[in-house]
This record gives sequence, C-alpha cells and structure tokens, in this order.
Amino acid sequence: MRRFSVLTCTPILAAIVCSTTASADVTAQQVWDNWSAQMGIYGEGFTTGDVTQTGDTLTVSDVRIEMTDDEASIVADVGDLILTEQGDGTVSMTMASSYPLTISVTEAPSTQPTILNVTVAQDGMEIIVSGDPDTMVYDLSADTYSFTLDTIEGAAAEEVQLEVAELVMSDMAGNYAVVTDDLTTVNYEFSLGGLNLNANISEAGGANRFKGVASMADLAMAATIAMPLDMDMDADVPPFDEGLAIEGGYTFGAVNYDLDFVADGEGAIMNAGVEGGEMGFAFGYDAMSYAGGADGISISMSLPQELPFPIEASLREYGFDFQIPLSQGEGDARDARMAFNFTDLAVSDTIWNLADPASVLPRDPVTIALTLDAKVTPFFDLLDPAQQDAMMMTDVPGELNSINITDLTLRGGGAEITGDGAFTFDNSDLTTFPGFPRPQGEANFTINGINGLIDNLITMGLIPQDQAMMPRMMLGMFATPVGDDMLTSTIGVNAQGHVLANGQRLR
Repeated sequence: MRRFSVLTCTPILAAIVCSTTASADVTAQQVWDNWSAQMGIYGEGFTTGDVTQTGDTLTVSDVRIEMTDDEASIVADVGDLILTEQGDGTVSMTMASSYPLTISVTEAPSTQPTILNVTVAQDGMEIIVSGDPDTMVYDLSADTYSFTLDTIEGAAAEEVQLEVAELVMSDMAGNYAVVTDDLTTVNYEFSLGGLNLNANISEAGGANRFKGVASMADLAMAATIAMPLDMDMDADVPPFDEGLAIEGGYTFGAVNYDLDFVADGEGAIMNAGVEGGEMGFAFGYDAMSYAGGADGISISMSLPQELPFPIEASLREYGFDFQIPLSQGEGDARDARMAFNFTDLAVSDTIWNLADPASVLPRDPVTIALTLDAKVTPFFDLLDPAQQDAMMMTDVPGELNSINITDLTLRGGGAEITGDGAFTFDNSDLTTFPGFPRPQGEANFTINGINGLIDNLITMGLIPQDQAMMPRMMLGMFATPVGDDMLTSTIGVNAQGHVLANGQRLR
C-alpha cells in the first residue's frame, strides 16, 4: 500500500491538472515515453489502455492514476490522452473536457468507506510542450478548471445531504519544466485570475449544516523541486541527503469568506476578508526557511447562542520569518532568524466594553513585533541519517554565537516598549552562567506611558494599589526617567560576566 505525503501528492496532482508530470521531447512518442517512465514511480497505480499512433498524432486510451494507503485512495480516470505534433517542434496535449475523480476514505472503527464522487472539468484548456530531451517546458492555459462534488456514497451517504460543493478556478495560466541531469528538477509557475469555493452541506434529517462561499483573486504560485533520479517514494526518510530540495511560494490578492454553520445545536456566522498577502518556503539539506504575511485582515463573527452581539476585529498587518540552518555548511557560523509581527490589532467597542466599560484605557490598536537575527554553529548535518545517532547522544547539537535584537515593539493600552540590542556568546565559558555560554553585549529599551497604564489598571481594579508598588520599584531599579512618563533602560553583560542596568551592577 502506498503512503500519502507532500512528495507523492505534488507530482500526481500536477499530472491530474496538466496531464503530465515529466519531461518530453519534440515528438509525440518521446513525450509519451518519458511521461510514462516518470509515472512508473507509482507502480501499479498508473495504468493505460492501448497506445496507437496515426500520422503525427499519438493516442493513449484509458489513462488512470491511483494513490492508495490503508485508510484512503484517490483515483483519477483521466480517459484518453492525445499528443499531436504541430510541425514547429512542439507537441499539443489534449484530454477529455471532464473526467471522474473518486476519493474513498475509511475512518476507524467503521470498515465501510465514504466515497466522494467528483467531476473534474476544464473549459478552453490548452497544453503545449516544447524543448529538448533534457529540458522540456509545458505551457498551459484554461478559461476555467473546476472540481465538483457530485455525490456522497457509503458510510456517510445516509448522514449527509449534499446541496452543492464546488471549486472553480478561472483564467488559469502556467508553465511546467523538467530538467534531468544529476537530479530531476521540476520548475513551475502558475497563476489564477480567480478562485471561488461554494459549499452547502447539511445533516440528513438533522439541524447541523455548513454553508460557505469563499473567493480569492490574483493567485500566483511558483516552485522548484529537485529530486534524486529514481527517488523511492516509499522511503521512511525523505532523501534530502541525496539532493531532494523544495522551494517556492505564492502571492494573492483580495480574499473573502462567508460562512454559516450549525454544529450540535450551536451556530455561527462569520465574514472575513484579507486585502492580500504572500508566503515563501525552502527546505533542503542545508537549511529551511518559512516566511509570509498578509495585509488588511478583518473578521466579523456572530454566535447567537453564546453572545448577544457580534465579535469584530481587524489587523492591519501580520508577518513571520523563520530561518534555520540544518547542516554544518563550511564549518563557519550560520545565519538563523526568528521574526513575527502583529501590527495594529483592533477590536470593536462592544468587545472593549466587556473589559473596560468606563473607557479608562485608551483604545488604541495593539502591536506586538519581534525580530531576532542569530549566528549559530551546528555540530551535525541534521538530515544526514548517518549522523543522527551521534546527534541524539549529544547534549547540545550546536553553538549559539550571537543574537541581534533588531526589532522589539509592544504597544497597547496607552503604553509602548521598543528595544534593540546585540549579544555575543563565549561557548568556552559555561560556568559564569551555569550550563549556558557567557553572553556579552547590551540591549536598549525605551518605555513610554507605563506609569499611566499602571494607574489605569488600578482604576479599573485589575491591580490593587498596594501591589502596584512592586512594578514601580522594578522600573526605578532598571530604568531612567527622561521625560513625562518616559523611561530608558540599558541592560548589559560585560566581559567579566557582570550584569548591569544603566551602568549599575546587578550581578
């Protein structure tokens, strides 16, 4: 039985959408030979009927692609694939305007599967193949490409009433290229003018239901996947040590959601929107990175059984950026990063009034942001199976060499804390700070409005008057007044391991 994974689903989905997952030459026969060889990684999961050629046209009948494991299977009966040499060194590929896709899922303890019968349809689909034996490019376009759930059979058939479930992609365009040398490298770019989802499913004879409409504009995706030749899709460990690497990302425009559902007698209505955003990733033997963000996020939710008013919130921007080295590289210190930001989070006055009915606190949007850039020295190549036993036996898999705080922002309730700083670490000294490499450097902070915030929390009854003395004393120890409710603080560690606050030794 075949296991599902990102590595198995990526090429098979490309095959379903593009009718190809591999390189091709300028003749129809070469296209077919290479395509069928690549699909051979699925073994008996890829089957065809007769292959015939008449003149410049090669026809492959009854193309079928299947993935199966112990709990689920996906079967695409693509039908006939027609490859036509166009006389200019390119090959056109056509297929049926629609074909069935069957998804079967068995959830324990039931032994009866739930079967989803889906129709895949395309309008105005055109695929042109060009290139040479080592580098083939597939250019595709379509007016629409859709997935429609027609029926539900099996275990869930008597429990679910299907009204509509459809995903429609419009103004599709893209290209897909494969280069074969020491590795098989797949490059693709893909764009959609619009993506629309419409679903209306309810409980047969019951009150539970789900109704949703979603749309996305201007989706653009790109990726590069490098794979070892004859990669074993069933390997327990993905072969990153043999050259497997994945990188890519996407951008998108306006997104809107409208959801209405009831579950176990409790309902919710939600409307959400995003102005746009992006995401990028890379994962290989040497390092991994993951970054993204979105702008103009808004949400409104109504919970009639729980709250007599809607929940409304907005976020001007959020983002994240994580970079982690996974190998020793050349032995020098490697870059690492952790960054995130939630900028201008705002909620409606109705929600504010629950916590602060007297409007004591300023109702400014809340911002939280942090960026840490570091230098680290890994002792092992984390994705090398030969080194993993030794790595598990060591207490520390690497060294922390330095950290730079390039952004620290906490803002809300009328107060703001900002800061930056830099520290290096002496990994030969694990005694000054027991078990931890000795730091050296300083961090600088600016604090505005903190005393006013404490006063407001006392007024609201959230902090008793006598307990407010402690945070005020701590501020006096670590910070220096520089204006009306404005403080600065410098926290440092010197070469002797002394901890200093504004020049005064604390340790």
